[in-house]
Amino acid sequence: MKKEATFKWDDKEFIEFYRNSANVIMLERQRCIEILIQVLSLHFPNLTGLSILDLGCGDGEISSNIIKQSNSCNFTLLDASEEMLSKAKERLGNSSIVYTHMSFEDYFEKNSEDSKYDIVVSANAIHHLDYIGKSEIFTQIYKELKLGGAFVNIDPVEPPSSYSEKIQFGIWKNSMNETIKKTGRNEEVGKYDHIPSKYKNNLENKPSGLWDQLKALEQSGFRDVDCFYKYSIFVVYGGFKF
Repeated sequence: MKKEATFKWDDKEFIEFYRNSANVIMLERQRCIEILIQVLSLHFPNLTGLSILDLGCGDGEISSNIIKQSNSCNFTLLDASEEMLSKAKERLGNSSIVYTHMSFEDYFEKNSEDSKYDIVVSANAIHHLDYIGKSEIFTQIYKELKLGGAFVNIDPVEPPSSYSEKIQFGIWKNSMNETIKKTGRNEEVGKYDHIPSKYKNNLENKPSGLWDQLKALEQSGFRDVDCFYKYSIFVVYGGFKF
């Protein structure tokens, strides 16, 4: 099947669509964020005074939820989309937050510093890198984490087979429509049925298998690597630096 053209992440119309529909098209989005924060809170019982890097921050959803738990951490929010960063600034303001308009690769090349962060988080961003790119980013994240640091990622992963993909995409479609019904918008049932195939055929999306990514984390030095949650293709996984 022919791949489609990539989305433009500074396109205001697309960004508004993404922000308005994210809780539908990204399955269990809020639940995934809750689990990410639970992992961090269990690892750092006193979730204060920490330095946090939010990779591919988008409009600041992850950092916003961490701030609700503790407003005394120092954040660096990184995104390649200037428009997304502006939305994050509108949402979070400027207190203890550094906003950086840059790609992952450029950021780590130009700002590399070992043992810089306590926490690195990311959501729906790293799947835009191929497997080699993911492995390189995992290695760089490990280097920049302080001893005792944590990395947690929310992302879609590649199903292990075409049949598994059929099943998981079916779950994806059904769950989107269930979410729509629960919010009383029955007239929108079926509106997002095209999203799984559109995701698959978008050149920007380069998902890797879950187990391959867990192995890559271990090879980068992370310990206690695990998948903390999975629903259809959407997962929460990560590891720790000990």
